[in-house]
Amino acid sequence: MSVVLIAGASGLVGRAAVEHFARTGREVVALARRRPIDDHGARFVSVDLTDPSACHAALAGLDIERVVYAALYERPDLLGGWTEREQIDVNAAMLANLVEAADGPALRHVSIVQGPKAYGIHLGTTELPMREGVHERRDVPNFYWTQEDWLRERQRGRAWSWTVFRPAMVIGEAVGSAMNTIAALGVYAAVLRERGEPLHYPGWPGRVGQPTDTALLARAFDWAASAPAAANEVFNVTDGEIVAMRSLWPTIADAVGMEPGEDRPIRLVEALADADAIWDRIRERDELLAPPLAEFLGQSPQLLDFSFHLGEDALLPQGILSDVKLRRAGFHDVIDSETAFRSWFARYQRDRLLPSP
Repeated sequence: MSVVLIAGASGLVGRAAVEHFARTGREVVALARRRPIDDHGARFVSVDLTDPSACHAALAGLDIERVVYAALYERPDLLGGWTEREQIDVNAAMLANLVEAADGPALRHVSIVQGPKAYGIHLGTTELPMREGVHERRDVPNFYWTQEDWLRERQRGRAWSWTVFRPAMVIGEAVGSAMNTIAALGVYAAVLRERGEPLHYPGWPGRVGQPTDTALLARAFDWAASAPAAANEVFNVTDGEIVAMRSLWPTIADAVGMEPGEDRPIRLVEALADADAIWDRIRERDELLAPPLAEFLGQSPQLLDFSFHLGEDALLPQGILSDVKLRRAGFHDVIDSETAFRSWFARYQRDRLLPSP
């Protein structure tokens, strides 16, 4: 049986891809340094993607048909690392090592993941809506370009194709991910509840977002591998709507069993700076499987501070992705934001990663 190879299987995107492809009955090989919280029957292989020899040894003898590359290396200083040469070089080497090891006669498709930084969202100004092939900021150092250019060159003359996906606010389930919206908001909520407070809104009231559910993204990977219109193309991918985060706040509060509070701008990095002992007390009392705070959240509080302008009260630029190209190409899956957020909080609670409401 041909193999679907998922690199970065312990992360938000990779974990969802493992679950999706395993449910379709395919043979799935899940690559990561650490074992995912669940493998859904996939074959787990622990491998260091920075080691080309280890990659070749791990994949020897496998007839790999599809590759979903969702691995990511981030610096401890998340935002500061985005333009650093070391971060770019490590991410570029990881992809090259993996694809070179997987590139055999059975290979038909490779999907990789980028994001809104392709359009310079981290620089503070963008064109709206951000469109593929029009608004990219290739003048700014970014591992996206190193990976994408290498993949284009590697694919020349070969039978397989590639697709680049650019999700927006990624929501899903993982432990230790650098960009985990649900986990970070869930811990913030649990800490406030432990202190006897309602769920105060920490961000700028006018902030809007575009969630991308990892389950939907996994279905897009599956679609792209067999859709001629997806071959060697780049697509933005979102759940299909724009949501005001302040308007979504009562839904989030209800999902975690709390009342919405008032607007209290504060950065999550600050709000959770002294919360380790509180989180440990919650974990022990509620018999959670989640690890200590820093291990659970990684750099996720930094990402939310940036993405939601937490602690800010000024009108700051916002990025809106156009997903028209993806819809025209034939992928029409959508999900409303309230359903997506509710389902993921319920999933974390069921899996004992967050306390029940």
